[in-house]
Amino acid sequence: MFPTAAPPRTRFAVLADRARHIVDSGLCSRTSAIPDWIARLDQYEHLAAAPAADRRATLAILDDDVVVDLLVLSYLRHGTPYAPWADTLAGFAEDVLGVSTWAQLHQCLDASWGLSTQGGTARR
Repeated sequence: MFPTAAPPRTRFAVLADRARHIVDSGLCSRTSAIPDWIARLDQYEHLAAAPAADRRATLAILDDDVVVDLLVLSYLRHGTPYAPWADTLAGFAEDVLGVSTWAQLHQCLDASWGLSTQGGTARR
């Protein structure tokens, strides 16, 4: 039997998974169900308005429970907990996927580009 060694998940991938589970299981189906929701909503609005670098830095220093609340808000509002990374592909690759070098990023992009095929040939 071969051991199945999954790549280590990043902190944000785990937290986004928790946020999806919270919403999908019905534990939190509306904004007001989030603990301290008024403060979290204000925090989310400021985070969403911030430049990508500031947003990433802020998420990195916040407590896990706070980040999960913010990602739950993102999921409820946008249908994805990954909205804070919508405008930063490199940030998403590093923070969520754990890809830290450009060579790894290009491999991921090439792999995903190859998946979008039409008639057996990749669209470029």
